[in-house]
Amino acid sequence: MRRRGGAAAAAILVLSLLAVGVRGQERDARLAFLGDSGTGKADQRAVRDQMLRLPIGMAFMLGDNIYDRGSKEEFGRRYDDIYKPLWDKGVIFHSALGNHDVSFCTTRSSAVEVLPADADAYRWDLLRCDVKAQLTHASFGYVGARRYYSVRTDEGRSPLAEVFVLDTNTLRTSQSKLPPLQTDRAQVAWLEQALAASNARWKIVMCHHPIHSPSVPLKYFLFIPIQEGHARELQLEQQIEPMLKKYGVDAFMAGHNHFYARMVPQDGIRYFVSGGGGNTTYDFKPSPGYVAAGGGFHHFLYIHLTQDRFEYYCIDDTGRTRDAGWWAKGDAADHAFPAGTNPPR
Repeated sequence: MRRRGGAAAAAILVLSLLAVGVRGQERDARLAFLGDSGTGKADQRAVRDQMLRLPIGMAFMLGDNIYDRGSKEEFGRRYDDIYKPLWDKGVIFHSALGNHDVSFCTTRSSAVEVLPADADAYRWDLLRCDVKAQLTHASFGYVGARRYYSVRTDEGRSPLAEVFVLDTNTLRTSQSKLPPLQTDRAQVAWLEQALAASNARWKIVMCHHPIHSPSVPLKYFLFIPIQEGHARELQLEQQIEPMLKKYGVDAFMAGHNHFYARMVPQDGIRYFVSGGGGNTTYDFKPSPGYVAAGGGFHHFLYIHLTQDRFEYYCIDDTGRTRDAGWWAKGDAADHAFPAGTNPPR
């Protein structure tokens, strides 16, 4: 790791002051997570408007930030122009790459090659790949222009939370940019080292592709089945879930499916899908005993963290709280808030 210069240290200090509040002796952090947003349309702006009503310190984009293929010409209309009111309030953004953000990209992998952590992992052949423009575009918040990185809510010796951002396009998924049986070994090694080294009270891993997610019913066109939505990524689960358990990850946030879903805790880890940030939404099949709450509507996920509690609130594009609850360390089940409970301001 490079040593941080004076400007970087100052930025981290500002980040800490914005993302973590101190009420008496109690620290708290207020975070937002949302995915599949980058359309530039009214639904994306409606979700943004509800974000403006809350005291968010950091916002994390769960991928597909620029439809349909991450084109740099769309950065202004489908991202910067929409989220500028939040930046003006001091909200700091960080992002993960989604499959649409790299849809025209290929990778530089071979059976023995180690993929770089930056844009050099990708290339373009016949179609243009704008991943370097994304990773270096300041408002997306890719730390050090890296595809994967972590962010702390404060720079104390024991931060309240640390968020680990992955690029699942080069991990083992059904849409992997790598050939079969290959993987981004450097990213996997980084994740394990970063989780092992973290002494944060709360650990959150985020990416685009979901390890756990409900499935979507088939739709038909002229008796031809059409699948809308994506299955959960079993290969990704096999690849990284063991280390999530080993190092005590509290929550896993993903997008990709255009709905909200909160799964029943899986071996102590809470899994969320938040893909209703702006694109067209859809519903999923009921899954009793697996999916605790959710539905097909536009929304973002608001997280309020204290030393003792992890609180979550799913806020739709009208400002209504659709799902809310909390858990403490070691809780086997969540504690639901009464219907309609608004998040703290």
